Amino acid sequence: MQNKLPINIVRWAIAIPASLAAWFGANYSIGVAFGFLHGFDAVEEFWDSSDMNGMPYSGTYIILVTRIVAAAALVGTSVYLVPRHHKRVAVIMATLVSAAAAAFLCVVWYQSGNGALNIGPDGWYRHILDMLSIIVGSVFGAWMAYESQRRRTRT
Repeated sequence: MQNKLPINIVRWAIAIPASLAAWFGANYSIGVAFGFLHGFDAVEEFWDSSDMNGMPYSGTYIILVTRIVAAAALVGTSVYLVPRHHKRVAVIMATLVSAAAAAFLCVVWYQSGNGALNIGPDGWYRHILDMLSIIVGSVFGAWMAYESQRRRTRT
């Protein structure tokens, strides 16, 4: 069966919302898991604060795991569901998600320079860790989804 343009458009229309749903689902499920481990109130206070909120070690792995898995789910789902050109889509999606993470850090830096935000070293550590873990997660998700699709099309 040939790939027809209307079918490709429908697959793209399904891929983008499904990717966002996978991202939200990963964030929520990991948040619930960390809530069971550390207590829901402590985790909620951690996410609401602008710095590490007195949780330097557990906060670091909470951010790392949450952001890596969520970014991998976002990119991986979109690469897995697109019709063709999985390698191109993987590179583009990983680049877009990484650029969005870097742009968010630039926005925080700009607001901090204007005096709108007062961020200490813990806050900068948290934002830089967010950006780096999102970049690692998007690259990991793109690689995993592309390899999965490559093996799938070979068989």
